[in-house]
This record gives sequence, C-alpha cells and structure tokens, in this order.
Amino acid sequence: MKYVFTLADYSVLKEVYILIDARISWMDKAGIKQWNVRNYWKVYPKSYYKSKVEQKQLYVLKRTDNNKVVGAIVLLETDELWNDCKEVSAYYLHNFVTDCSEKGVGSIILTFVEELAMTNRKKFIRLDCAIDNASLNTYYENQGFILCGQCVDGIYIGNKREKKL
Repeated sequence: MKYVFTLADYSVLKEVYILIDARISWMDKAGIKQWNVRNYWKVYPKSYYKSKVEQKQLYVLKRTDNNKVVGAIVLLETDELWNDCKEVSAYYLHNFVTDCSEKGVGSIILTFVEELAMTNRKKFIRLDCAIDNASLNTYYENQGFILCGQCVDGIYIGNKREKKL
C-alpha cells in the first residue's frame, strides 16, 4: 500500500472527524480510558480542527489508491506542557489518530513526521501519552521515543516522550 502525507485542507475534515469517532468507539470496546472518558469533542471541538487547517498544523495520511484519509496528526512548534520550547527546536505531536482497520499507518505517519522535522531542522519530535496506557507507552518506546518526564493537564496525567533526530 502506498500513502501520501500532506497538509490537510477543509475537504478532509469530515474524514478526520469520522476517524476520531471510530477511535473513541474502539477505546470503549478495548476498555481504554482516554478520549472516550475525557470529553474529547468538548476539549477539541470541530472548530479546533478548522483552526489547525488555517494555521497549517493539521496533516493527514491518505492512501494513494483511493485518496482515503487513514490518519491525521497536529504538529505544533511549541507546547505548554514542555517548559523548554523556546530553547529546543522540535515538533510536538498532538491529536494523533489512525484508521482502526489500517494496520501500521501509525508508524508510517511517524516516519513522515521525522522526515518533515529533519527537513525543517528540528532536533526532536515530542509527544505525551497517558501514563496509564501501558500498550501505548510501549508502542512509543518501540518507535524510539524515550521517557523524559510527566505532565498534568486537568485530569490527564501523561508521560512526556521525545525522539532525538
């Protein structure tokens, strides 16, 4: 399967929303307590995604055979959960979602993000993930993201992870 990673435009937002709804449903079925119990759509309403399109911060992964969106991610250059943003050149990964039926696209997105970060002379890619989601933490560790602290945002407690480029 071949994919293209590109900045999102308004035409793909509906597909991104469908991916998010499907992932929330998957979390319910899998017994994972994250987006499904933290009022995701209240915290990140559709207007948030529209603004990320306008700010050129929302990216999507599309299949080349049918142009279907199979993943999305928001890339920021600062993040209030990290206190050294001004000193460190990094992309901060947020709102990372993939199609539940497309195996391996998360890794593909991370590879594209790494390439984009290196092109834009970033030194790190950084993210946070729920402290109580062992499988997600293991996934990111296997992708080369080292644990470098914790963060708290309301009821959310996360592990901060980074990958040096």
